Amino acid sequence: MGLMACLVLNGCLPVNALFLGNPDPKDMTRFEARKIKPGEQCFEFPIASGNWAASLQINDWTKDIPFSVNLTELASSHKVRSLLVIQNDSIRFAYYGQGTSKNDLHPSYSIAKSCTATLIGIAIDEEFIESEKELAVKYIPEIAHLPQSKTLTIEHLLNHTSGIKYGLTVDATIYYGKNWLKSLKKLTFETEPGCKQHYLNINVQLLALILQRTTKKYPAEYLQEKIWQPIEMCAEGIWSTDKKNELEKTYCCLGATAEDYAKFGRLYLNKGKWQGKQVFSETWYNKTIRRDTSNASSYNYNYCWHIGLKAYDDFMAIGLYKQHVYVNPQKNLIIVLLNNKENKLKAERVIWWNIFRQIADQVE
Repeated sequence: MGLMACLVLNGCLPVNALFLGNPDPKDMTRFEARKIKPGEQCFEFPIASGNWAASLQINDWTKDIPFSVNLTELASSHKVRSLLVIQNDSIRFAYYGQGTSKNDLHPSYSIAKSCTATLIGIAIDEEFIESEKELAVKYIPEIAHLPQSKTLTIEHLLNHTSGIKYGLTVDATIYYGKNWLKSLKKLTFETEPGCKQHYLNINVQLLALILQRTTKKYPAEYLQEKIWQPIEMCAEGIWSTDKKNELEKTYCCLGATAEDYAKFGRLYLNKGKWQGKQVFSETWYNKTIRRDTSNASSYNYNYCWHIGLKAYDDFMAIGLYKQHVYVNPQKNLIIVLLNNKENKLKAERVIWWNIFRQIADQVE
C-alpha cells in the first residue's frame, strides 16, 4: 500500500487527495467556488500592428544546442495554454494552445498568492489592518496555544518566514479537504518566526482568515470590489473555496482569462494605479517590489512576489507548472504564461525567466 493511500485510509488525508492526484485545470469545476463578477467597464488591450513576433528568435535550451525558434514554435513545443506579450498597452503576441481560447479561464495556482498579498495591502490602506507588523494571533485566536504565536506577524506569513513546519496532512487538507480549518489543529513550528524562509501554502491560507475577519467580506468579494472591477476585468472569475466554511483557498485556485491576469500585471507595472486612480497605495508597492533580506527573507522573494534581476528591474508572480505574470518596467512589458503540467525533465530544463528576458532584449 502506498503512503498516500495509507494516510487516506487512516483518516489523515482527505479522500479526494487519493482520487484527484495532482492539481489540474479541472479543479476549477471540481471544487466549490465563489464567483468574481466584472463591472460595467471592460478594458481590452488593443492588438499591435505589424508582425513583430515573427522576427523574434528564442532559445529555450531544452536540447542543449544553440537552436532558436519563433514564439509560436516555442509555445507549441511546450504545454502552453496561453502566452501573451504586451508592450505599451498593446498585445504584440498572443498564443492559445491545449484547446483553449482567449475566453477560457486558467488556473492561477500560486499566482493567487500575489493577489492575496495585494488584498492585504489594500486592507492596510483602508485601516482594516493596522500594519503587516501586527501579530497574526490577533485575528486568528485558534493558534494562541502555540508559543510561537506570540511573535508571528502578518509579514512573516507574507514572506514565508513564519517558521511553521511543513506537513503533508496540512497541505492536503487545505487543498482537498471540505473543512480546511481542521488544519489549524495540526500546525506545528519548525523554528521561531523570522529565523528561516520556507515556502508553504498554509502561510498564505492563514491570510484568508485575516482578510475575512478584518474586512467582514470573503476574499473573493473583497477582490471583486477592490481589484476586479476597478481594473476593468472583462470576464467573470472564480476563486475555489472549501465546502464547510466557503472560505477561499487564497494561496491558489483563482480562475481568470489570460488577458485579465495581464491586467493584474499592468496594475503593478503602474505601481498600483489604474487609469489615473490609485487602486492600492504606492507605499504598499514600494514595500512589496523590493529586496529585503532581514528576518530570514530571501534576496529574490518579497511579499509573495519574485524579484528578478537588477539589470532588468523585473519581477513576477509565479504558480505551479510555471504559470507567470512577468512585469518589466524598463520595457513597459507584461508577459503572461499559463501552462498545463509538462514532462518533468522538459519542464525542469526550460527556464522561462530567461525566455522572458530574451523577449525583453528584442523589444525597443
